[in-house]
Amino acid sequence: MLSGLLLNVALYAVLRFKLILDANARAISPGPLMATLGLVSLIFAAFMLYRRRDIKRLFAFSSIEHMGLIVFAFGMGGPLANFAGLLHMTMHSLTKSGIFFVVGHIAQAKGTQRISEIRGLTVSHPWLGWALVIGVFAIAGMPPLGVFMSEFLVVSSTFARSPVLAVLVVFGLLVAFGALLLRLQGMAFGAPSEGGGPSRASVLPVGAHFGLVLLAGLYPPPPLVLWFQHVAAMLK
Repeated sequence: MLSGLLLNVALYAVLRFKLILDANARAISPGPLMATLGLVSLIFAAFMLYRRRDIKRLFAFSSIEHMGLIVFAFGMGGPLANFAGLLHMTMHSLTKSGIFFVVGHIAQAKGTQRISEIRGLTVSHPWLGWALVIGVFAIAGMPPLGVFMSEFLVVSSTFARSPVLAVLVVFGLLVAFGALLLRLQGMAFGAPSEGGGPSRASVLPVGAHFGLVLLAGLYPPPPLVLWFQHVAAMLK
């Protein structure tokens, strides 16, 4: 929950300062700085995912990757990139909150957060295992889930203005996807690890989060789209 919500609060403060700097003709333009730092954060966090040994730390670094992408989008600016950044903030919050619900139940069921000690969840705890699979594919930006739409808009808007930067963004996203898929393969499939007990995972919060992400990917609510378009125009 903290990963999904508090990160957006910090980003809101950054955007408020961006508006102030954009309104001052003598101030340094914050756009290039935000785009650079966002891209560096995205690629750095993507590579660091391969070194994580704790399941919660794995998804914490995934949050750094996604916040880097959002900051990059706002740094590029323009109606489409700003819209994509706002949409990605929402999709990341919903998806990551659902993932951490699942991860919390996994840690309780297996008695550990170490990735090496979590194996074969789809066999030992089918509900948790498949929920983790859905969460990883959602946060990795697989269609038709909502994160795919926002990432596609970021890449397409960037490609129209700077193909080189778009290639770097796609490279970072692919590196992160490879790391998550590598970790998921061992945790979800194969022979289950020893230890742990039955899970009393609550289906409702996980299903609600992932259901909203799927709905947004298939048919974004028109009022939400209009609101994001209005805010995107204000951000310039």
